[in-house]
Amino acid sequence: MFPQIRWRIAISYFILVTVVMAGLTAYLSRPGCLGDASCVRQSVSSAAVVLLILTAVIAYPIAARTTKPVLQLRQVIERITKGEWDARVLPQTRDETGELILAFNDMMSQLRQQHLALLAENSQYNTVQNYMADGVLITDNEGNVRLINPAASKLFNLSEKSALAHSFAEVVRHHQLIDLWQQCQKEGTEVTAAVEIGRELFLQVIITPFEEGWATGYLVILQDLTTVRHLQTVRRDFVSNISHELRTPLASLRVIIETLQDSALDDLETAVRFLDRAAGEVDVLTQMVEELLELSRIESGQVPLRLQAVNVTDLLLKPLDRLKPQAERGHVELILDLPAALPKVLADADRIHQVVTNLLHNAIKFTPEGGKITLKANHQDGEVEISVHDTGVGIPQEDVGRIFERFYKSDRARTRSRGGTGLGLAISRHIVQVHNGRIWVKSKEQKGSTFYFTLPVTTLADP
Repeated sequence: MFPQIRWRIAISYFILVTVVMAGLTAYLSRPGCLGDASCVRQSVSSAAVVLLILTAVIAYPIAARTTKPVLQLRQVIERITKGEWDARVLPQTRDETGELILAFNDMMSQLRQQHLALLAENSQYNTVQNYMADGVLITDNEGNVRLINPAASKLFNLSEKSALAHSFAEVVRHHQLIDLWQQCQKEGTEVTAAVEIGRELFLQVIITPFEEGWATGYLVILQDLTTVRHLQTVRRDFVSNISHELRTPLASLRVIIETLQDSALDDLETAVRFLDRAAGEVDVLTQMVEELLELSRIESGQVPLRLQAVNVTDLLLKPLDRLKPQAERGHVELILDLPAALPKVLADADRIHQVVTNLLHNAIKFTPEGGKITLKANHQDGEVEISVHDTGVGIPQEDVGRIFERFYKSDRARTRSRGGTGLGLAISRHIVQVHNGRIWVKSKEQKGSTFYFTLPVTTLADP
């Protein structure tokens, strides 16, 4: 019992007992009462009844006054547990109960501030976790996944809810990742390794044990380096391919020069023939340099487009007529398939001529005698799709995804190629992209290939 309340009750009882005793004394002081036992018993019984009644009358208000703030405090606590953090009790007395209520209010204000700080910190943590590009998992000492961020969920193609209900091994489903986690658990030190998952995913994996107070477990960071590795592969292949493409004409020029130096200068007809071959090799080098420069300008946005409303027929007929003699020499049939009333497209005609020429030239080069090449166009979903289908040798499946890289050639393309720099498809891709179009290929070996690209339908009025 609090001191002030205890003193209040003690004083009330002292006054109560004093009043009753005074009344009892006065009653017993009547003449002849003290000598009468029945009178004494009656007086004491009456005094006890009066004392009980007065006790109840006095105790109830005191108890009600004492318990009312406690009941109010309990109600406020119940509201706070339901999320009403601003609920408070106003102190109505200056005794210990009032002091308790003031202390409770101060405590809740401090807890509220700490709660808001934790919410802000948790919000920042969730923002970082949800938007960071690296995958993050946290496991306990037994290997059960306790946390996974969206990037990691995407890497392993599962939801956060399903991951939290499984072990690390069930989530990652890859023996190298599991071995790395077990190694970290065994050695108790950070483990870092590069892991290739299939042919489409290359990860840098960092697994770190942690112990922060009562929290212990393992932090797993998964850095997706697939794009970086792809760029490294492209750069390596670019250096290899350009070295190969330069080495062939340079070697031919060296042989020609050495032959001329030795004896061919004395034979005018032979000298002229060798000089013609040298000029051809120089033309190849010049074309390669020019196409590299053009590709660089297109990629950097330094080539302005002269966009205008153009008939699709005008974009296809000129390249078709230009390459028809080459197709006839190779005994390959060229077919033009155009529906009526195609809408105009917004394009730079000269640049699209270049794209169609590249696609037709490649189709002729890789289509054997007696084959067919079909140039088609159709309108769908606000764009015109143009396709070049051939019945040629096709493209190996492993090369389809890289066919638009500069200088990239499959082994089969190298063996069948008769000239060319390997830059045509890379240039075509960039030209189509700056037209806000798409370009792709579908191919099966020995079944032929179909190259597609799209151009947006124009909304410009005819001039």
